[in-house]
Amino acid sequence: MAEINRQWIVAQASTSAGMCLEAEVFGVREVPIPEPGPGQVLIRNLMFACEPLVHAWVKGVPGRIDALPVGATIKGHAGGQIVASQHSGFNVGDLVHGNLEWADYTLSDGNDVNGVPLSPRVEGFDLSTSMITLGMTGLCAYIGLLDIGSPKPGDIVVVSAAAGGIGNIAGQLAGLAGCEVIGIAGGENKCQRLVSELGFTAAIDYKSSDVTVELGRLAPGGVNVMFDNVGGTVLDAVLLNLASWGRVVVCGGIGSYDNPQMGVYNHILLAQRNGSMHGFWYSDYQQNFARATQRLGQWLKEGKLQEVVDVAHGFEQVPEASRGIFSGANMGKQLVQIADLS
Repeated sequence: MAEINRQWIVAQASTSAGMCLEAEVFGVREVPIPEPGPGQVLIRNLMFACEPLVHAWVKGVPGRIDALPVGATIKGHAGGQIVASQHSGFNVGDLVHGNLEWADYTLSDGNDVNGVPLSPRVEGFDLSTSMITLGMTGLCAYIGLLDIGSPKPGDIVVVSAAAGGIGNIAGQLAGLAGCEVIGIAGGENKCQRLVSELGFTAAIDYKSSDVTVELGRLAPGGVNVMFDNVGGTVLDAVLLNLASWGRVVVCGGIGSYDNPQMGVYNHILLAQRNGSMHGFWYSDYQQNFARATQRLGQWLKEGKLQEVVDVAHGFEQVPEASRGIFSGANMGKQLVQIADLS
């Protein structure tokens, strides 16, 4: 075991108007590896999952998340192996994940930093799949699209940020529900992969196409369900093409995170078309987790659901990989692998 525990910390306060943290906010602190006390485990982290939520935890979300002070350890979704245990519910060698300190090693009392019980590796799947498709990413897609969006066979479903971690799963789930699926993504290569590899009916490159015009061409009868990860002008384009009784599920707003003044102007169309817009915070739907995990796992085993992961290697890659999700540098879920399984 290494003698030093590296921690990613808030090195300085962020001054950016948007959500994405400046590179200078990330700093590394070296401290001794802690020893678990009674009722605790020591986790050796193996990988971090890069998500906008990590940046939100640092900057804070009014009414939901308090900002981390300078010097605090950055936290986020992490997966690792228990290397020492004084907890009756965990053994050395167990693989677990949850929202943890981003460090080589971290202590836990059996819960993550939010008080949620650590999640074990799902039997029959590796740790990364347990974290991603069977973890928060897949659960967000499942709950948002299937439980809230309630698509019906034949519906036209649009997914924004469709090449991202949540978006690509949401689109695949819409296809499994018998829908026609239109993905919106940035770049020709991503759009091609959505159609050729993940079964999307069509994909729109928002960087080179007029999204409003393309939606009118691809969905002349209107959009029945939108799974929105972007907000702003992309959401406005879909609202212009919303079918009567159409539903918009708001999962995120990465298009407006770095432009907080970017609003939605076509929301009156929700009234004119009897439409609805429903936001959700996935952790408030824990009663749905067991069924969602079971069905997602079954589809993975049957080969009906593909997992798309973009992996950066090395502890030092955290700032670049974490910031890159805001510019669309990744295809699928962005992970940073910091150590190999022993």
